[in-house]
Amino acid sequence: MIDPVSALAMVTTAFNGVKRAVEIGREVQDVYSQLSQWADAASDLQECIRQQENKRPGLFEKIGFSKSETSEAFDTFIAKQKIHSMEKEIYQMFLYGNLQHLGQEGYREFVQIRRSIKEKREKMIYEQMRRRKAFFDAVINYGLATIVIVICILILAWISIIVYDVGMQTNS
Repeated sequence: MIDPVSALAMVTTAFNGVKRAVEIGREVQDVYSQLSQWADAASDLQECIRQQENKRPGLFEKIGFSKSETSEAFDTFIAKQKIHSMEKEIYQMFLYGNLQHLGQEGYREFVQIRRSIKEKREKMIYEQMRRRKAFFDAVINYGLATIVIVICILILAWISIIVYDVGMQTNS
C-alpha cells in the first residue's frame, strides 16, 4: 500500500501537468488526457486515505505504527485539503480559465458523469460481494448436505452389515 504522502506527490505532479497543459494552450485532447491522469492519481490518493482509515490488522499480526497519530493525521488532513483545493481550481478552469468554453454546464455534466460511474462501480462491487457470499453459502450448504448423505449411507451400510451378520449367525 502506498502512503498518502507519496500518493499526494503523484497527484500534485499530475495536477501541475494539467495546469501546464492549460496554460500553454495545448489541444483540448491533451488537456483532457492530463485531467484524466490527475483524476486517476486523485482517486488513488483517496483510496489510500480510505484504506488507512479502515485498516484492520490480521488476527495474529503484530501491531506497530511507523508514524505518530499526529503525523498521520496531518498527512491525511493535508492530502484531503490538497485534493479539495485542486478540485476548486479545476472548477475555476471550467468557469473562467482555458476550459471556459465548456462552462458551468460542462463542469456539471462532468461531475454527473463521474457520480454515475462511481455509483455503477460501487454497485458492481457490492453485486460481486453478494454473488461471492452466495457462492460460498452454496458450497457450504452442498458440502454439509453431502457429508450428511455420506454419513447416512455409511450408517445404513453398517446396519446392513450387522443385520447380515446376525442373519448368518442365526442360520448357522
